[in-house]
Amino acid sequence: MVSLFSEQERYNSLVEASPMPTAIYVGEDMVVSAANQAMLDLWGKPASILGTKLMDALPELEGQPFFEILSHVFRSGETYHTKESPADLVVDGILQTFYFTFTYKPIKNDQGEIFAIINTAAHLTELVNAKKQIIETQQRLSFALSSAEIGTWDLDPIHEHIILDEKCKAIYGFPQDATIKYGTILSCIHPMDVELVRDAMANAINGYNGGQYDIKHRTNSQVNGQIRWVHCKGKAYFNEDNIAYRFSGIVQDITADVKARQREHQLLTLINQNADHMTIATLEGKVIYMNEASRKMLGIPLDADVREFSAKDFYTPQELNRVQNHIIKEIDEVKGWTGHITLLNYQTKENIPCMVNYLLIKDLETGEVIGRGATARDLRPEIKVKADLQKLAAIIGSSEDFCNYCDIDGHIQYINPSGIALIGVNENQIRSYSLFDYHSESSNEKIKNEIFPILFTDGKWSGELELIHQVTKEIIPIHKQFYMIREEFTNTPVAIAAIARDLRPELNIRQTLADKNLAMQNAVQELEFLANSVPPVVWSSKPDGYLDYINKRWFEQTGKSDEETLGSRWVENVHPDDVHHAIKTWNSSLQTGNPYEIEFRSLDKFGTYRWYLVRAIPLNDSDGNIIKWYGTNTDIHHQKELEKQKDDFLGIASHELKTPVTSLKAYAQVVESMFKRSGDFKNADLLGRMNKQVDRLSNLINDLLDVTKINSGRLQFNETEFDFNEMVEEVIEDVQRTSFKHLIHPELSFKKKIVGDRDRICQVVTNLLTNAVKYSPDANEVVINTLDLGDRVQVSVRDYGIGISPDLKDHVFEQFYRISGDKRHTFPGLGLGLYISSEIVKRFGGKIWVDSVEGKGSTFCFSIPVNQ
Repeated sequence: MVSLFSEQERYNSLVEASPMPTAIYVGEDMVVSAANQAMLDLWGKPASILGTKLMDALPELEGQPFFEILSHVFRSGETYHTKESPADLVVDGILQTFYFTFTYKPIKNDQGEIFAIINTAAHLTELVNAKKQIIETQQRLSFALSSAEIGTWDLDPIHEHIILDEKCKAIYGFPQDATIKYGTILSCIHPMDVELVRDAMANAINGYNGGQYDIKHRTNSQVNGQIRWVHCKGKAYFNEDNIAYRFSGIVQDITADVKARQREHQLLTLINQNADHMTIATLEGKVIYMNEASRKMLGIPLDADVREFSAKDFYTPQELNRVQNHIIKEIDEVKGWTGHITLLNYQTKENIPCMVNYLLIKDLETGEVIGRGATARDLRPEIKVKADLQKLAAIIGSSEDFCNYCDIDGHIQYINPSGIALIGVNENQIRSYSLFDYHSESSNEKIKNEIFPILFTDGKWSGELELIHQVTKEIIPIHKQFYMIREEFTNTPVAIAAIARDLRPELNIRQTLADKNLAMQNAVQELEFLANSVPPVVWSSKPDGYLDYINKRWFEQTGKSDEETLGSRWVENVHPDDVHHAIKTWNSSLQTGNPYEIEFRSLDKFGTYRWYLVRAIPLNDSDGNIIKWYGTNTDIHHQKELEKQKDDFLGIASHELKTPVTSLKAYAQVVESMFKRSGDFKNADLLGRMNKQVDRLSNLINDLLDVTKINSGRLQFNETEFDFNEMVEEVIEDVQRTSFKHLIHPELSFKKKIVGDRDRICQVVTNLLTNAVKYSPDANEVVINTLDLGDRVQVSVRDYGIGISPDLKDHVFEQFYRISGDKRHTFPGLGLGLYISSEIVKRFGGKIWVDSVEGKGSTFCFSIPVNQ
């Protein structure tokens, strides 16, 4: 007994600790020995029922199966479990039905005897009621969907499993007992809509537009091939990984609505696209409807509400009175009324002549006339066409081409004056002629067997034929075009029109051009022969600089074919050290149109680089645009070697002369001093003159040394910052000391310092001043000025001497150039000063030039950057 009590206490403790409603019933009388608060709350009973029989504690269970179940569990020892089982309990004084999932489990003592039953329960009333509501809602929804011809579908995108309800299967054309797969659904989509549906489903499943799916498409029934229009709406549901696990929605058959809208759209489109003016109005003239053609004709905006208008807006007062008081009364109920009226454009007030048909509109139920309809055709185009036809007849009559038309059997109906003159027919006998009377026999065969069949099928033909002059019988070549004219409504052929052009002038021109082309071909052959006969390489290029011709001399010199040279491949033969300069100079000529002249080395067929003088000039059209470049490559390798030998000789000679001349000058100065000290001034004067000649010789040697340095690229520059004005003034002072006849006038407006080689720039200014003095023997002044050009300084030296002829100006800066003619020996020197000066200026990035008038003097100028 003690053991049983202890066992029961242990179970009672478990009951109290259980989170679920739990109770223990002891003995066959089912005494409630323990029940936790959750169970008491579930029963709606106080704790005072503990220790009483379950039958007494819950008398409302009488007649319900629970006592029998408990008795069976107690006797058999089998556990009983049930889900969502109903039970009627009195809670708050009211008998109510609740739903529980509960278990009755027998409890045994140490001897294996059942002494009690433990009862656990879960209160599921709210869940069961919710399920009932869901089922009822689904039933109501199913009824509503069925009534609205709407089906439902539910898709598992992950496993591609789909469920369709009966209505959905019917809409898609599936048998009711069919097992539907995901792929089967796509197979019944109309082929033209498959991609549209795929994209819409993919967008929903991939989360676009919030997973919403809304699309209209066509289906193809697999049972009877019927095409239906459906409207599908749905939504995709996503798990925590943002993967769609469910995609469900509805489908509605909208075939009837679509067809109705299509019919309505087709009808409205037909009316709106009708070229005729169409309106509906009340008998009083209030506008009800107006199609697009009517709006455009009458000047009413397409978006305007036509109900705001009435007949008075589109008629003059006189025409409105005629329509309302006469025409409306004359409308036949069956045939209507047809005739001419004049409408009025609402905006422009232009009168519009029209052909109108009025009809009466009746109420379908009462037969009462409720309005009038009208269709109107704008007659302005027809009036214009008639006017145009009159103009066309005048044009054809004055045309220089042969124009005519005939019936489909070839009988002539009309020939214009030019045609009459071309074939020499009598104007009064035109209608007695046939098409075949004035064509040559071969042309008639072609017209019958080839042209007529084409005209009856294609409606037109063009080509060359022959006419016969009816008086002279001359064969006249022509180019003729035939056109089939058909009746407007039946499309029946009624006439043939033709236009012909006399080809004799054109053939004469063709022959002349052929003769000229032949002459040109002969000339081209002669020029090509000439180009291949001259020693230099002759070439031409397009305006963009790409070579398109090169003579055979190139192949003889380089061994390379045209394909290996034309275009821009000629550069491959240029010496690597000369390529950049050659291309840069060529591009400059292409951009400016200036002649191209350069010396560079090119590879010959023996692998040796030879020097060439390359020149090219542009050929321009009448507008000055370059259309071609013509050039030559002249081999100057031998001259270059001679120049090098000359430069080497000059360099060596001038260098070797420098030392003895320097010594000679020193000796002359010493002896001159000795004579002066001894009082022999006559001999001292002679030695002074010899000293000046030694200075001249020293200057000539220095010029020769500078030339050799320039040609060999060894001319040195030492750049410093110096006062340019101060340097010019020093040069003026030095030159003025040697010239007593000429007065040098300075006009110096440049007042800055520059960066450059002071001595070399001084050398340039000195050369220009000494030349100005030398070449103006009959003048007594020289003018030098400087100008500030911002980033450049310009120096100009003007003399009033012999001047230079225009054809010689470009040569004065060349090596060893001196004035020729009667005064050749008048002016001493080697002709190197200006060459050296021009090279110095060029090395400083400047330019040098001369402006001169023969017999009046010259102005030599140069400009250089302020900062090198």
